[in-house]
Amino acid sequence: MNYLKYYVAFMFSCYLCLNSCDVIDEPFKDEMNPRDTTSIVQGDTIIQTERAVIIEDFTGHRCKNCPKASKAIRELDSLFGNKVIPLAIHAGPSNFTGVNNDYPIDFTTEDGDDIATHFGIFAMPMGLVQRLDYPDSHQKTFSAWSGLTFLELAESPQALFSLYTKYDSLSRVAVLNYSVELNSIQSNPLWIAVYLKESEIIAPQLMPNNSRNETYVHENVFRSAPLGPLGILISQNGGEGGQVFSGSVTSNLDPLWNAKECEWVIILYDESNYQVIQPGSTLVYP
Repeated sequence: MNYLKYYVAFMFSCYLCLNSCDVIDEPFKDEMNPRDTTSIVQGDTIIQTERAVIIEDFTGHRCKNCPKASKAIRELDSLFGNKVIPLAIHAGPSNFTGVNNDYPIDFTTEDGDDIATHFGIFAMPMGLVQRLDYPDSHQKTFSAWSGLTFLELAESPQALFSLYTKYDSLSRVAVLNYSVELNSIQSNPLWIAVYLKESEIIAPQLMPNNSRNETYVHENVFRSAPLGPLGILISQNGGEGGQVFSGSVTSNLDPLWNAKECEWVIILYDESNYQVIQPGSTLVYP
């Protein structure tokens, strides 16, 4: 009988020990609500192997011929896919970009206005293809975009980007990590510019026949320039073939933007003539 009493006492003490293990003493009490990391989306790594071309399309929702330029972009996209990187910058004369009761959404931005001012954009639709021929004949009509794109893509790449993104859906903080490797010697100052764009935005657009399309889908709309409209200097003296430049950019997305339709656009350019050496792009939220 005594053995039975000891056995019961032993089992009861084990029960108390097991049920007391969820008591956490200091200093762990402050960590009972750790940061939720499940909202952070890790993006795919984009490693370029080919030359790419950026087309900066200066446009407006009250410009009746601007949809023709957008159509030219779509045709190039169908031919070349992600080797063509469009950026629709709503900037320029207010009679093309201003808001009123019929066109209530303001697509203009301070950064976009600064880019348009720098490149002297006063007519629409007008575009820059790789920012070629600055400062005298860099503004190109959309009928010229196709031929210039063919010629540029036929050239070997002078640099290639590797891009990696992260996005926190709770804080709406987007991060772009980049590195760019030079394939050839560059003798002039090198700059990096980074832009954000958004697609699939439904809003009114004036059409070529003077009608108003209330369900027009605006693509590649320039939203911001986290490093400023012209970007940042990464090398005053250019670089050698094989040299790599790396960096990181962070931006808080506006609550009204659809993160799943946003993309990063990055360009490496020669500051002496603003010509783009290589552009790249990747989704904010894969």
